[in-house]
Amino acid sequence: MEKLANFLAVGLGGAIGSMMRYGITLMCAALSWSGNIGTMMVNVIGSFAIGFLSGSVKEGTLLLLLTVGLCGGFTTFSTFSLQSVRLFQDGKIGALVLYVLGSVILCILAAALGYFLAGRKLL
Repeated sequence: MEKLANFLAVGLGGAIGSMMRYGITLMCAALSWSGNIGTMMVNVIGSFAIGFLSGSVKEGTLLLLLTVGLCGGFTTFSTFSLQSVRLFQDGKIGALVLYVLGSVILCILAAALGYFLAGRKLL
């Protein structure tokens, strides 16, 4: 029963986080701001939130709802950021550098490949 509660909590948090992200997109559009500003805002806010919540909320369903669900739905960059912090805390600097560079480079290349395979020109 606990696994089901955790599963539902993550789903609920993810739905709320996704709606929050879309709300920021709408706010930026209403203010005639670039979409990049909204994305950066979401990534910074989400990264702060997941760090704060991970450091202050005890493990359990509430933590899953707020971190995996809410922050994950709001921005997966927050999870990437927390995992990077943990690698640093564990003194795994080589792994941290590989993870950060690999994630950024591979994700950009994957997005470009997907865009290309969808029939769109990159340049």
